[in-house]
Amino acid sequence: DANREYEIVLKLASQREPENVEVYRSLGLIYLKQKKIDLAIKTFQLILKLAPQDAEAHFYLATIYDEQKDRKQAEEELKSALSSKPDFADALNYLGYIYTEENKNLGQAETMIRKALEISPDNGAYIDSMGWLYYKQAKYEHALAMLEKASQIINDPVVLDHLGDVYAVLGQSQKARDSWKKSLKLDSHQLKVKEKLNNYGSGK
Repeated sequence: DANREYEIVLKLASQREPENVEVYRSLGLIYLKQKKIDLAIKTFQLILKLAPQDAEAHFYLATIYDEQKDRKQAEEELKSALSSKPDFADALNYLGYIYTEENKNLGQAETMIRKALEISPDNGAYIDSMGWLYYKQAKYEHALAMLEKASQIINDPVVLDHLGDVYAVLGQSQKARDSWKKSLKLDSHQLKVKEKLNNYGSGK
């Protein structure tokens, strides 16, 4: 109810101040929370018509496109965000993570994630990204240290899935299974994690 009332207020504000970027940004975030994705996209695109260099609008569009499995468009929006704001830590980490997931441009990914960590060294998501990058680089002990640290900072299903993968490759079977089980408790819809548990065997 509060969100709906806020949405009405913001719509009225946008009518009074049709070029107020901050009003549209707040409205776009409300649409995201309400899962009104098409309206969110239109709102952030409108911001970019008014302010083409708005890094946050590019970033939020990137998150939407990534959610829609459009990685190419997400990359472009993140590059635009970083072109406008090179020290945008969330964008640095996000693009670095996408490159890591795609197993490409790993050198660039490491540079970006390290820069994000310099800005916010205790950010669990950034630490996870670095741990996952180490995993992709087959630096498993480094990966383990980073991912265990990330798991102590944030209780996140992706972090626990990554940690399980590292335990598995290091032959720590029971720890791998325990980590994947914890991941599934937080998000039971992860089909790939379920497959890992089913296919990995009981292990010790």
